Amino acid sequence: MRQTRAGGSSARVVAAAAVALAAVGWAPVARAQAPDRVVTTDGTLTGKVVGTSADGIEMEDRGGESRKVSVDRLREVQFGGEPQSLRAARSLLARGRAADALEEVAKVEATELDGADQLLLDEMDFVKAAAAGRAALASGADPKEAGRLVAEFLAKHAKSHHVYDMQQLLGDLLARAGKADAALAAYATLAKGPAAFKVRSAAAKAGMLFDQQKFAEALTEFDAALAIDAGDDAGAEQKRAAQLGKARCLAKLGKNDDAVALVQGIIGQADPEEKELLGRAYNVLGSAYRAAGDRDQDAVIAYLTVDLVYNGSPDNHAEALAHLAELWEKAKNPERARECRKQLLDSYPASPWARKQAAGGA
Repeated sequence: MRQTRAGGSSARVVAAAAVALAAVGWAPVARAQAPDRVVTTDGTLTGKVVGTSADGIEMEDRGGESRKVSVDRLREVQFGGEPQSLRAARSLLARGRAADALEEVAKVEATELDGADQLLLDEMDFVKAAAAGRAALASGADPKEAGRLVAEFLAKHAKSHHVYDMQQLLGDLLARAGKADAALAAYATLAKGPAAFKVRSAAAKAGMLFDQQKFAEALTEFDAALAIDAGDDAGAEQKRAAQLGKARCLAKLGKNDDAVALVQGIIGQADPEEKELLGRAYNVLGSAYRAAGDRDQDAVIAYLTVDLVYNGSPDNHAEALAHLAELWEKAKNPERARECRKQLLDSYPASPWARKQAAGGA
């Protein structure tokens, strides 16, 4: 009897403690009770994501009111119950650090996903496949396995809000593998989306032609992208990227003054917070100056701007460091050339720019 009374007393104490903790907000919160956050071009929404499609997401606010957010306005979807390593991996992926994202998402334990909603499990699949694909592109690794993972994601998650991004990634991997027709088919699916994605579709095709050194054809495709009627903010953002592609083509075709003027116009109109865009723009500006043959000092200033100010994107920073190493060498400043080369090889060893430096030039 004594044990029975003690057990009953203990249970009552535990129950009372649970009630007290709940009263002050310290009780464990179930996964489903944590709100989702949807970061858009206009701000952040909280509530519950109840559905996704290639064209966007649907969410309910705390009052039960439903609203849809178009995919071209989405910046990030954060699920309330997601493991911290998944959220960190997605952030790394967005900042161009795909290899680090792969390492981070691998830290997610299976127990952290017990009872998770299907949308959260889908997000895990996305981060794993996207990180693998982008890491393969950045490192120059064989794209076959990464392409398989991306294709499997698309086959399994046809209603994901990541579909268009993953179609473009699949196209990039196919292009790297030398499968141009299949890459074009992947890029073409983006044109089914909002106007901004129609611009991305045309620009992706142009980018593939540029990589094939078909600069005149690429220029035509970039002009086609810029001619698409996409006047909203998302469309304008994609058009600025297409303009940078056009400027690269102009520089390769010997129209350096036109390239410089185009890039300077983009820089002048850009929001100071568009750091990734500005990093790319100053790299393109540096390339246009270098192509001119007699403007190396201007090129150094452009690349230094990336190195010192817009160095948040690994791709942009690695490109700037590679060119700086070569320009300092040319200017008979071997010490600064060695410093840039060392920083490039130490910080971005998997970058194609690091591989080019190791092979003897940018």
